Amino acid sequence: MRRFLRRPLLVVGSLILLVGIMSSWLVPMGIRAMSRSAKDTTTPIKHVVVIMMENRTFDSFFGRFPGANGVVEPRASNPLEGDNDHTSPAALAAIDGGKMDGFLPWEQVQYTQQDIPNYWAYAQQFGLSDNFFTDVPTNSTPNHLSWIAAQSDGLFDGSTSSGCTSTYNSILYSKRMNGNYFWNYPCFSGNTLPTELSANGISWKYYSSTANWDGPSYFSSLSGSPNDIQNAAQFDADVKAGNMADVSLVTPIPAQSDHPPANLKAGQDFVTNVVNDIMNSQYWSSTAVFVTWDDWGGFYDHVPPPQVDTLGLGERVPLIVISPYAKQGYISHQQGEFASFDKFIEENWSLPSLGARDSLSETSDLMDFFDFSQSPRGPFIQNLIPYSMVLRIATVNTVNVNGQPLSGTIVPRYGTPQTKFTYSVVYALKQAPTIANVTIDGTSYPMTYVEKVSTGSLYQYTTTLPLGLTHSFTFTFSDGKGGTVTLPDNGVPFPGPYVHNYQLSWEVSPKLALPGAPVKFSATYTSLTNTPPTKEQVDIDGVAYNLTAHCINNCDYTKGVQYTYTTSSLPIATHYTRFVFDDSADGSDEQIYLGFEKPIIAPITLTNSGVSPASGGTSTTFTFQTTYTQPNNHAPTQALVYVDTTPYPLSCVSNCNAYNQGAVFQAQVSNLATGKHKFYFVFIDPDTQSYWADPFAPAEYNGPNVGANATSQGVGTLWEPPVSAPGSVDFTD
Repeated sequence: MRRFLRRPLLVVGSLILLVGIMSSWLVPMGIRAMSRSAKDTTTPIKHVVVIMMENRTFDSFFGRFPGANGVVEPRASNPLEGDNDHTSPAALAAIDGGKMDGFLPWEQVQYTQQDIPNYWAYAQQFGLSDNFFTDVPTNSTPNHLSWIAAQSDGLFDGSTSSGCTSTYNSILYSKRMNGNYFWNYPCFSGNTLPTELSANGISWKYYSSTANWDGPSYFSSLSGSPNDIQNAAQFDADVKAGNMADVSLVTPIPAQSDHPPANLKAGQDFVTNVVNDIMNSQYWSSTAVFVTWDDWGGFYDHVPPPQVDTLGLGERVPLIVISPYAKQGYISHQQGEFASFDKFIEENWSLPSLGARDSLSETSDLMDFFDFSQSPRGPFIQNLIPYSMVLRIATVNTVNVNGQPLSGTIVPRYGTPQTKFTYSVVYALKQAPTIANVTIDGTSYPMTYVEKVSTGSLYQYTTTLPLGLTHSFTFTFSDGKGGTVTLPDNGVPFPGPYVHNYQLSWEVSPKLALPGAPVKFSATYTSLTNTPPTKEQVDIDGVAYNLTAHCINNCDYTKGVQYTYTTSSLPIATHYTRFVFDDSADGSDEQIYLGFEKPIIAPITLTNSGVSPASGGTSTTFTFQTTYTQPNNHAPTQALVYVDTTPYPLSCVSNCNAYNQGAVFQAQVSNLATGKHKFYFVFIDPDTQSYWADPFAPAEYNGPNVGANATSQGVGTLWEPPVSAPGSVDFTD
């Protein structure tokens, strides 16, 4: 039998050699093959490009688009001042079981055709979906995984991590199909579309400049692949060089991503440049371009997401489909999600399903956008939109004042007539401005130079303001060319601050607890007019609970009155918290305070972690120790301490029959190299199969310090990376 199999293989090999020789002749002549695919397609589409932008719902961009299922909201400034909370706890609270009533006032804004003219024009000239959803109601990373695997492997929330190359205390919030929450290391082994493409001779490339948006790096089969290109700008070069893959997945650099506070003109220019490159190339006649946004970004959308399984869907986002075969002005109402890209590609190249969301009958294959019988349409070239970068919003990774991070345009966001509000903006030009003003409620005030920062010069202005919820402001500086530049640049001023006759401070304690442990939510309400609140609530996961005042008879609200709510019934999960207070009879003075420190009910805890001695020589034996507590009195499945990058097994040495009361685990480690070391612990809970770490990445514990004259680094203290990373920005998802 083998004798008969060899001959076809030789023929195939000869053909491959012949094609290679022909290619070597053709390329110098300026002729390049239109596709390197080893398979025919079922449609004229030979190339697919998916562009995934950042953090916008359908209503926030296309709520006013004629013929689409949208709503009209107040117009937003461009850019926005900063980011919204768009984690999974915030998303679930906003959706509120389909009521869509948990969105905050500043999240219910949108843009008009004037603000996003290029996106709008693409939607008019080609296709737009008004029924396309994120796969997971959360932030970026899980949805980037769904983009290439039609599922997120349970990942339900993203944070700073590097997928399979992450340190082992990079533990991410996840959710099983049965609804139970757990924490997991972000490296997965599930099947992916790129793996399937490679197996069938179909070329692919994934372009990303940011770890959180780099889907392939989260799969063991793809991590480190040469097709995972860590440079978003390389796509432009590949198209112009005739090296565009059959399937390209493209993400922008953060400053051009539409992620607040990025300028929307920068994002449109990124997409326009990519689309223009394709339209001006040999690839246009056989390409389908899909433009979408990876998550809801904390913005309102009025359409309840369909519940296809426990993990999703998430909020609605825009989808624009651009192709010579796209129906002009078409609005699709079919139910789509990021798995639809996988389904389209599978059908186009006759590939099997991944067996995930792409296998669901209700998941659109996006074929309705196309009319393959029509004459291919010519290119629709758009101009880039000019915008200025003279003024920039201060971000935590670019601006530090007196060693403290500064983020946004105004601090604080809330206050009283006695509060001093500080307005901040970064001026990027080297020469000093001749005009440097902040205009507050229509009146301009000169700003003062403070210091140099990584992106320019920081200017500030500090003042008090009268009562009011309608304050607004803009910045106007000279542009270095004899004119001026104003931020925001679309004529809509930044809102705020919000000035009331009362103020609030709040706390959640503990922030980490085991199931059944009491968690106390407390807020201290202080009124300048000694007025009692008419509303005092804490909102936990979208459910409001009344707070109880702690004072005897006549409360003195000018000195501050504490309000609390305590519960022992929170399940294992990360919980969303916000406090809502009002001192008016008609609800006109309501304040909503976000508790960004979300309490976590954990399956296990690791406490009292450390190393002894704190310093020593290369022959010293160091004892690493932590206390493991498991409420069901079960031993851990895994117990490791990582010293630098090396794992060492831990053994229980005390209280080993009472894990529910706290059992002590230790490891003795010797022969450590000279120098300063860092360590962390990683356990696995036997009941939930949940990973748990102390501390969570990117933090680590200091110690020990090894050397002839070594001294303690302060064992028991956390090492954390610097807040400021010169040249970077604080877009993390």
